[in-house]
Amino acid sequence: MTLSLIFKDRRFWPLFWTQFLGALNDNFFKNSLVILITYRAIDLWGMNSSTLVAFAGGIFILPFFLFSATAGQLADKYEKADVIRITKWTELIVMGIAAVGFWQDNFQLLMIVLFLMGTQSAFFGPLKYGIIPSLVHEDELVPANAAVSMGTFLSILIGTIAGGVVANMQNYVTLIALGIIGFAILGILTSLPIKHTGQRVKDLKVDWTFFRPTLQVLGITRKKKEVFRSVLGISWFWFFGAAILSVLPAYCKDVVYGDGKVGTMFLAMFTIGMGLGSFITEKLSGKRVEVGMVPIACLGMSLFMLDLFWVGYSWEIQPVTLFTVEEFLAMPAGIRALFDLFMISVCGGCYIVPQYTYVQEGSDREELSRTIAGNNIWNSLFMVVAAVSVMLMGPLGIPTILLCLALVNAVVSLLSYISYSEFTLRFWQMVVMNIFYKVEVEGAENIPLNGPFVIASNHVSFLDWAFIAAASPRPIRWVIDHAYYYKPGLPFWFKQAKLIPIATRKENEELLKNAFDGVANSVKGGHVIGLFPEGFISRNGQLKRFQPGVSKIVKEHSVPVVPVSLSGLWGSIFSYEGGKVIFKMPKTFRRKVKITIGKPLAATEFDIKKLEMWITSNVEDYHHQFITKAEA
Repeated sequence: MTLSLIFKDRRFWPLFWTQFLGALNDNFFKNSLVILITYRAIDLWGMNSSTLVAFAGGIFILPFFLFSATAGQLADKYEKADVIRITKWTELIVMGIAAVGFWQDNFQLLMIVLFLMGTQSAFFGPLKYGIIPSLVHEDELVPANAAVSMGTFLSILIGTIAGGVVANMQNYVTLIALGIIGFAILGILTSLPIKHTGQRVKDLKVDWTFFRPTLQVLGITRKKKEVFRSVLGISWFWFFGAAILSVLPAYCKDVVYGDGKVGTMFLAMFTIGMGLGSFITEKLSGKRVEVGMVPIACLGMSLFMLDLFWVGYSWEIQPVTLFTVEEFLAMPAGIRALFDLFMISVCGGCYIVPQYTYVQEGSDREELSRTIAGNNIWNSLFMVVAAVSVMLMGPLGIPTILLCLALVNAVVSLLSYISYSEFTLRFWQMVVMNIFYKVEVEGAENIPLNGPFVIASNHVSFLDWAFIAAASPRPIRWVIDHAYYYKPGLPFWFKQAKLIPIATRKENEELLKNAFDGVANSVKGGHVIGLFPEGFISRNGQLKRFQPGVSKIVKEHSVPVVPVSLSGLWGSIFSYEGGKVIFKMPKTFRRKVKITIGKPLAATEFDIKKLEMWITSNVEDYHHQFITKAEA
């Protein structure tokens, strides 16, 4: 779907190529300037070349602090497509000034242009992510964000490498000028077909001061806990990424002794990995936001970072001259370091795309651009803290910095899991179920995306709940038999998944009361309740009479019921066919399982008999058994 959006979808491709060319131009200009400052040993305003390069990074980030709040207000108040086109014309003017700076060899002017480019980017950021939900359907948000993320990092790679190559050519002034002006003109052309969305807050009053609107947009990001959690997650990614990229040149040159081309190869692998991670996210997510992969991806970043640390820490070869690309790749340790960095970035892509999408889905549409603006401010703040942290930790050495990053990131992974435990367990279920079974889902669109409801299904195996959970875009809080809930080793995981143990009145009246209290609290919180109305797993594959629990919940809380039928699990090792469970040979690998999801039954129209009839009529196993018996 990503390639279709990028090249064929008239709603989306103009935005994609506009932001791609913008990021490409930013990095082409910025890296050309940095290379010239470095290799010509430019001194400016009392700073030597190395200090000036670090200062340039700060100059580019500063506008995100100063202008993001105003940018978010403008993006919400006016038609976003029009404002995008204004920013692209502004880019052309700024690049024209930059061309003059290169021709005059005026680095003071070029530093001012760098600030202006940062300003243009600060105004474009809220527009880019703010307009996406208005251009694509809700089920296209994940692939759209994956495409933008993939395109951004690819453009960074191309722009950075092209800027470095051109800056080292003899006629670099002409080539740089043609490049920056040419990319700006192409960006204008691609912005022209961007469609008007008609979504704007006309009565929004733009505050042109700095502190008040900044505090306001930061406050907007904190309005919804789930959105703010994702904003912090995104900001941590930029902290982590900024720290890695700041030490990567020194790691290549001073730790593993690679030459400049090896450094470029490392940067290329990092960028390609981010693009691949974004692509993997789309494939694993399908048409829904999978924040459950965030803790897993974050843990992956730490594990590969630990190995990258160990490669550097244990590196023993000290050549007379720096390794070339061929020499570096001839060493197992070199390939290992490159693979570690590549996998860190792949995990990074899987980490960040779901969170950007979650911010878009969870924010109020009329405040979305200001939410994105607030997110950009948080990102910039975390990047500044990352730069300061790396500077303070410099005396400890590059490998130690990587070790500290890996350990702190592992803590972030744990915090992410605590925040997204239900989603993470559901994501694991989805992956595992699709590996070992051929799962077909029919009627997934019938699951409400908001509000509380009850899912009711037939019960033929010990994995029924996992299959239904994997098919649902929302976590399900299952009500399960206390005898299974309290099996040794299981309560910890069941608590993470927010499962609710239940017993009969005869077995434990207090536990029964607690179960219905848990259901009531979950319904009030807008969550999904999962029930097996039969009350136990079928011993013969046939549907048993439904218990009254589901009727009681519907009556007390006026929630709709989504009927679900499971076919194909009777006969699996997790069913009671043959009288045994688990301890028997599977009849086939990748058994076909069909999950049929019906339209929600309103509380006012609910009838347990109709629910039972619907499930019976949709379970193919029952039809197969009936025919088999009739033929016999």
